[in-house]
Amino acid sequence: MRRMFTAEQAGAAGVTRAALRWGERAGRWRRIDRQVYVEGTDRPDELDQARARVLAIGGVAAGALSGVLLGLDGVVLDGRATRRRTVSLERVVRVAGIPCLDGFQTLVDLAASLDDLTWEQALESALRKGLTTIAELEGALASLGRSRTPGTARMRRVLGLRPSGAPPTESLLESLMVQLAREVPGLGEPTRQYALVDADGQFIARIDLCWPLIGLFLELDGQHHKDQPVYDARRETAIIAATGWLPGRFTWHEVVDLRRTTARRLAAIAEHARRHTGACAS
Repeated sequence: MRRMFTAEQAGAAGVTRAALRWGERAGRWRRIDRQVYVEGTDRPDELDQARARVLAIGGVAAGALSGVLLGLDGVVLDGRATRRRTVSLERVVRVAGIPCLDGFQTLVDLAASLDDLTWEQALESALRKGLTTIAELEGALASLGRSRTPGTARMRRVLGLRPSGAPPTESLLESLMVQLAREVPGLGEPTRQYALVDADGQFIARIDLCWPLIGLFLELDGQHHKDQPVYDARRETAIIAATGWLPGRFTWHEVVDLRRTTARRLAAIAEHARRHTGACAS
């Protein structure tokens, strides 16, 4: 994100009004609001304008804006006006120079406006980034009791889906696949970040998503780097050789754009895995 500053901040750093005007003419920065500037001459985008409004009113980024600034999965700007807000200083962090609600408070606020799937995606990314914890969120719910505060029912539903002690997903693609797998009857929640070891306790591989009881594991193809396909093939071979489990490989396009087809394919692989291992459908 481009650096942004107010005229007051510039003055405190010794930049005069004349110097600010010269900087505009020279293309060093561009004025967005009467008192807010952004580096460079590119036209401000929606995020730039939203950040500028926060600085202009001396407010704190909240809701979708704080979610975007914190990089939470699934969160997009919603165009809602930024307002002054009184919050505890311990719940305010700075992101690219903008005062912003922290991960915990942002998630609590977003629960009132996002749907269950999107809020879960945001939750998993917040946990992954270390912005909050399940214990912190459950503590907030406990303190609310049976309160009808907007979003509490959604938080309870989504948190209730997570297996106790489960680590966060490691990418948005993993979150989306966990959600898609719930559409397969009888499959249940996958085990996350499963550490596979041999009979001597030697580490073989860490499996992102799997169902050990039926002998099924998934390989998700995100953005490949150099030599990644070769590494993935060797890793998959090692897992199959050690366990005899069946693999399911899916791409971003399949998980995101072909959900029904992918769910049917996953169900077929899971059924084949059950027959292969003699496991019963749960």
